[in-house]
Amino acid sequence: MTEAQDPRIEIYSLEGCPYCQKAKNYFKSKGYSYREYDIGDQDVKAEMEARSGGAKTVPQIFINDQHIGGYDDLMDKKHSGELYQIAGFAADLKAYEKHWDLVIVGAGPAGLNAALYGARKGLDILIVAKALGGQMLETGEIDNYLGLPGVEGADMMEAFWRHVSNYAVTLELGEEITAVKKTEEGFRLQANSGIEVSGRTVIAASGTTNRKLNVPGEKELNGQGVHYCATCDGHLYAGERVAVIGGGNSGLEAALDLARLDCEIYLVEFLDHLTGDRVLADRVRENDSIKVYTSQGVSKIAGQDKVEGLTLKHAENGKQMDLKVAAVFVEIGLIPNNDYLEDKIEFNELGEISINNNNETSLEGIWAAGDVTCIKDKQVIVAAAEGAKAALRVNEYLC
Repeated sequence: MTEAQDPRIEIYSLEGCPYCQKAKNYFKSKGYSYREYDIGDQDVKAEMEARSGGAKTVPQIFINDQHIGGYDDLMDKKHSGELYQIAGFAADLKAYEKHWDLVIVGAGPAGLNAALYGARKGLDILIVAKALGGQMLETGEIDNYLGLPGVEGADMMEAFWRHVSNYAVTLELGEEITAVKKTEEGFRLQANSGIEVSGRTVIAASGTTNRKLNVPGEKELNGQGVHYCATCDGHLYAGERVAVIGGGNSGLEAALDLARLDCEIYLVEFLDHLTGDRVLADRVRENDSIKVYTSQGVSKIAGQDKVEGLTLKHAENGKQMDLKVAAVFVEIGLIPNNDYLEDKIEFNELGEISINNNNETSLEGIWAAGDVTCIKDKQVIVAAAEGAKAALRVNEYLC
């Protein structure tokens, strides 16, 4: 990175917003400081809307007084090269010029723990990821990680990265790997921005992404009342009537979070029972602000410029019912992020990467760890352990 005056970076954010955390993590990874403004203060929120031309979602990012937009806008400008012109710094090409011992795809618990264990073995490691944290940034309180009771997902991820950053690990954020090619020296990995990185070995720890409903109105009203993160956007609907789709842990947690914002919540589950942890299901059932609809699927989401309601269809008798809501939060599960390995390695029937007890995939030189794989238990502590296992096996392979 060239010696230049640091850009003046300002971020309007809200506590618990994962996209705000992603933006902050990106700048931290590049060694840049920023000034943060919390829109929980109504005066700050009004200032953000005035400066951004009316934007209501967070984060809203400004660099040298120029409005960048949200996190996705920041990444778009990074990929186009416009960000470097605005900020006045040069692109760091180190990640693209070296041939690494190990390239880790993903920066969640599996990827970061793999990096920690690999670095302690002396491996030269590059982590490539869309963002630091993965699904943990969209998780509120985590109370089942040994030794860290009641920790917030974002705080846990910060602690993970602080630990890993004590070692010589290079982190390249804002890049999504789209293809992997086997070479004589190992592998070349191509990202959506067009850049390529190379390494002797690869660990796929790319996690999962939100599953869509794929019903009329969902795509058209995305961001206009259709959301996939109650932690991010729930504050926009404080005191209003909303729907949460999904009776697993994610849906139950989202409903409880929205109840704390004085929302009236319809919780919709296609099966005839809630599938999340019993302790969460009991809390939902006991909350007077949450009305549970089981055996119901979503037929469509209604509205012109914003969500106005949704139509449910009974799973058994087909009877339809209309609900008036201001927002729909979709929490129906996750899809493995492994398209870049399609036709390269074996997947199971769920589209997860098939691995053996040594975290090896069907292609020599590529290991996998965490939620992207066929391991049954999708838990933070399990993913972290799987990352450690994979890195130890890679070290044995390279020795």
